Amino acid sequence: MSVPKLIAFYFPQFHAIPENDIWWGKGFQDWLLVQKSKPLFKDHNQPRIPYDHIYYNPCDYKVLEKQVKMAKEYGVYGFMFYHYYFDGKLLLEKPLETFLQHRSIDMPFCISWANETWARGWAGKPHVILQEQKHVHDERLWKQHFDYLLPFLKDERYIRIDNRPVFIIYQPTIIPHTDELFAYWNKLAKQNGLNGLYLIANKNHQFTSDKFLSYYDGLLKFQPREAFNSKDFQSENVIARFQFLRNMPEKWQGYLRRLLYQFSSYTIIDSRKIWDIILSHAFEKNKYGLDVYESAFFEWDNTPRYGKHAKIYTGMTKDMMKENLQRLYNLAVEHDSEFVFFNAWNEWSESAYLEPDTFNGFDYLNIVKSVFGR
Repeated sequence: MSVPKLIAFYFPQFHAIPENDIWWGKGFQDWLLVQKSKPLFKDHNQPRIPYDHIYYNPCDYKVLEKQVKMAKEYGVYGFMFYHYYFDGKLLLEKPLETFLQHRSIDMPFCISWANETWARGWAGKPHVILQEQKHVHDERLWKQHFDYLLPFLKDERYIRIDNRPVFIIYQPTIIPHTDELFAYWNKLAKQNGLNGLYLIANKNHQFTSDKFLSYYDGLLKFQPREAFNSKDFQSENVIARFQFLRNMPEKWQGYLRRLLYQFSSYTIIDSRKIWDIILSHAFEKNKYGLDVYESAFFEWDNTPRYGKHAKIYTGMTKDMMKENLQRLYNLAVEHDSEFVFFNAWNEWSESAYLEPDTFNGFDYLNIVKSVFGR
């Protein structure tokens, strides 16, 4: 029977890159959004401030060393780094590359390919494309991508299942040639001394078609989004207001969505209902027999990015957070699941983080330690 280990999502966008300088202004990085965030109502916990008031740069290996030391002390087993690769173009790659270069940073890790197009969604303009992800059907590009990943996959710290490096696809529905891509990557992996890849599909929402899942080994339920988008959850403020658009001509849908967005306000979502769904459907079997990996969250509030259009998950006390995390841990033990994921270690611009802040101190880390730090 496995003892569940916690893997926290690691977000790298806390340093400037030339592309963001062009798209959002000179020196842009997510700390600017965090610092400029404003409360939307009485007792709204914004802006979020790091406990030590240091707005760090994750390209500095000393920052990574400090984070790893803290994470391990409080029961976090590993990090899952987001990886941004657009048909041959890398973005925000420096923190992960720094981690790889400094082998003294002793922390298990894996990678999630955030394989979607970047647009101006934060500004209410999702139709304005910044960096397109085309998923070109080209073995040359597939090999180029694999060759970049190979040093990470072969690193002794890399997390493996059945002796295969774990690789997560953030948006699995948008890859048009999943079967060919994965077959090619598995062939390259074996040619390079690996046993193949252990491929996990990330689940943000209900899949309209799930045939692509037959090419995966595992399914990761990304919370709170997966539960929010489930059939069990009804949102009066978000789902219902856009439902009628589905029956309208496509040429009108974009215009009306932007108009509705302009006049809409923030949405409060009850985290207790979300957790009821997470726990009641945890480790449900799927028709493809994939291993299921659950994820947990304590908070989610994307006010720093979306301002008055934010989604704000609320309603849980810290005792509830501890109880829910413990119940999910117990379910992982019951279903012999080796890993539970957590959203997130440092997603400050979504207010989803375990790192200490000036409001909660080390409370969230202590909850994790009480459940996973034994």
